[in-house]
Amino acid sequence: MSDRDIKNWDERLKDQVDRRYDNYIRRRFYLATAHDLELWAISGEFIYIEEASSSSARAQVRLNLNTNDDLDLSAGVKIETIFTQLFITNEAQPDEWLDIIIGLNFKYHKPPGPDPGEAQAILPLTHANPNTNVAAASNVCNRALIKADVNNTQTAWIDFGIAAVQNACMPLDAGDWIRIAISNTDRINANFEVGGEYVFIEYEV
Repeated sequence: MSDRDIKNWDERLKDQVDRRYDNYIRRRFYLATAHDLELWAISGEFIYIEEASSSSARAQVRLNLNTNDDLDLSAGVKIETIFTQLFITNEAQPDEWLDIIIGLNFKYHKPPGPDPGEAQAILPLTHANPNTNVAAASNVCNRALIKADVNNTQTAWIDFGIAAVQNACMPLDAGDWIRIAISNTDRINANFEVGGEYVFIEYEV
């Protein structure tokens, strides 16, 4: 704690009490739909992008006035200044999101993990026969997003490092997805209730 914070302790504590300790919020901002200067009527002095769905997920924010310049919002970005409202803009980015923390008389910072890397070409995973395990091709990676095809009619079962067995591992119904930390895509195994259906793997290097 700095000398400045100690000197202002009583004032800061009174502010917290007056606000009933309601001094921060955390919101997941989904990027699948485009937004143009969407107004968030929130006062604060601290913005932190704690998590993101991927390294490419991003939006822009203008503080206080919608005529101000854009500031980028992406994983790890931290802004410290007084504001009374936010205007957020983003292009449509399917399956992407940002976790935004906003605070007043509040600061929070989580040390970033390893750089997840850059997204690679989508890797489709399928098998012609039902109830048959199939493993993805070998690709070194840091993280992967696995999504069941929206056109699937039945469940795809997913496991890691061992064969996927129906009703004994992770189920993904049509359109469902999970994001994981993983060292190689060949650890991803799938078992389909209907032959010829798909999951798609987006991996980052």
